[in-house]
Amino acid sequence: MTLITTSDALGKLCEEIDQCGRFAIDLEFIPERTYRPVLCLVQVATDKGVHLIDPLVQQDLMPLWQRYRDEKIRTVIHAASQDLDLIYDQFQTLPGNMFDTQVASGFAGLGYQIGYGRLVSQLLNVSLSKTESFTDWLTRPLTEAQLSYAADDVRHLLPLYDEISARLKSMGRFEWADEECKRNCSPEEFEDEDADAYLKVKGASVLDRRGLAVLNYVFHWRDQTAQRLNKPPRTILSDSLLVEVSRKPPNKVEDLNRIRGMRPDQIKGFGQGIVRAAQEGRSTPDSELPSWPSSRGPSKRDVLVGDMLFAVLKVIAYEEDLATELLSTRDELQQLIKLHRENKLGGEKATPLTKGWRYELAGKRLIGLLEGNDLTISVGSTDKSPIEMKFNANTK
Repeated sequence: MTLITTSDALGKLCEEIDQCGRFAIDLEFIPERTYRPVLCLVQVATDKGVHLIDPLVQQDLMPLWQRYRDEKIRTVIHAASQDLDLIYDQFQTLPGNMFDTQVASGFAGLGYQIGYGRLVSQLLNVSLSKTESFTDWLTRPLTEAQLSYAADDVRHLLPLYDEISARLKSMGRFEWADEECKRNCSPEEFEDEDADAYLKVKGASVLDRRGLAVLNYVFHWRDQTAQRLNKPPRTILSDSLLVEVSRKPPNKVEDLNRIRGMRPDQIKGFGQGIVRAAQEGRSTPDSELPSWPSSRGPSKRDVLVGDMLFAVLKVIAYEEDLATELLSTRDELQQLIKLHRENKLGGEKATPLTKGWRYELAGKRLIGLLEGNDLTISVGSTDKSPIEMKFNANTK
């Protein structure tokens, strides 16, 4: 294990990655103290060794991210979502050839969203220490225990990749898992949705259109203030207080004293900004008031059809030893029903069930049901007494 704190050492690691053609990566970061998570440590493993990069000292990580986005170099991560978000947010880059061992495990029958420690124990018969799970990664110097824990988080990823890949190939599912990993790191998954982020505030559904206008302005004031002070937005003003300010917009700073939960220090430090943002929201012209996106819920018939399709989907997943969640969600099934009714299954808004391995495994049969074709499936088809489910689903 080597600790990298210089550009020369990082350059040698990148040469090692180029030689191996693959590497594993993990991040240690602290999200709760600042506006953006603070990257504290980058762990990298190659076929030759484990390396820990200290980004608080060696801040220029661009040579590493060049390998990360290289389509010819395999990047292995476990439970990649948060790490991908951080790297994209702070370095504006996405992996070019990523393999998520957690996602792939679901296709290999090893469990849906299985944890790293359990997976290492199950496949490699190695027990990992949990003593540094809640350690402060910003402290320097890092202790030997911290360094050892961090190294273990990445040390076993390449052997896991080899084990899981072999299983997937023997099952004929390697391409399925690879396709899913590519889908999870496509640019569309990271599109900026900040414009409507205020609509996701918990409790905002109680607000009328005027209240939504106030919430929009107060929400963005909070975000700008949090950025300026480098603090998490909810430490400036909680979501519940955002909603209360929007329900009863203050005319002056003193009015904030009537809002339950509003602390004196918040009123003193942010009162004028809150009142100004609320008044700007109140003055929004009627013609420009925001409204909730029109989202007419599915009819009772569509809900029942969706339940039927989901039952079929669960049987298919069971027979294939595959997590149902990897095939489709209930919302995606409702989208499938809607697209079929509108004759738009081949359009741009196609669901995952209309293409690739999902279509071959399940989508084709589900669409057949919607077309009115009969379908018979068996629960426990390899058992002595399987249970058959027969559908005569003429839904036209």
